[in-house]
Amino acid sequence: MPHEGVEVAILGPVTVRGTAEPFRRAAALELVVYLAFHRGGVRHADWALAIWPDRPVALPTVHSTASDARRALGRTPDGTPHLPRGCGLRLGDSVITDVDRFASLTASDHPDRLLEAMQLIRGPLFGGLHRADWAVFDGTQSRLESLVVRTALRGADACTRRGLGSDAAWMVRQALRVSPYDERLYRALLRATAAQGNRVGLRSTMAELLTLAGEADGGHAESPLAGRSDSVRLDCLHPETTALYRGLLEGSPVAEGRPARL
Repeated sequence: MPHEGVEVAILGPVTVRGTAEPFRRAAALELVVYLAFHRGGVRHADWALAIWPDRPVALPTVHSTASDARRALGRTPDGTPHLPRGCGLRLGDSVITDVDRFASLTASDHPDRLLEAMQLIRGPLFGGLHRADWAVFDGTQSRLESLVVRTALRGADACTRRGLGSDAAWMVRQALRVSPYDERLYRALLRATAAQGNRVGLRSTMAELLTLAGEADGGHAESPLAGRSDSVRLDCLHPETTALYRGLLEGSPVAEGRPARL
């Protein structure tokens, strides 16, 4: 059933759906996003410090920002403000996030539900926000990245076991938009590519990973497409990744004991 209230979407460029009016202040949008991930409510001093950590803000600015957020969000059909007044700020239950929908879908192990969840990913988390350092400092960013990665790995494994290598690869690619440096995702991508019998894609995926690792390691990783296999520098990767890649190239069994069709 579709949600009839307000939805704060952060699984990509940030947008707030279902508002009564546009936000007039950029900080008001930032405030609503902050409150969406601090559902217990926050004092005015706390949210102001989170959004403006580098400078003190005058009290009139704090109050006018909260007022703009309240005006933009509007009210429920029964007249209740989505952002009630009080000594602190707390969003009403009528305001949800796309993360809530994502988490609800991931309660199931069915690949179709996990695919539906991954379709909610539109890009990097909190895209477009200028005052989102709080998400890093309080652990929100890492928790959300972990949720997305775990979901992608579950979904990719389920799809690979069912012979749906392209769906598995797509889910992993979606997660890489959120967490591009997670080597576990590349291992899942290698498995999904091998399940499709795509040797060129397998080498291309490893080349992509080695390029990424090389950038993090000062540019020393060598692409597996650039020379003989015994010259490939895989020492910068996790041993599990190296072993998996070599096993897949040699045609080691993949999902359900079937050999990769390479």
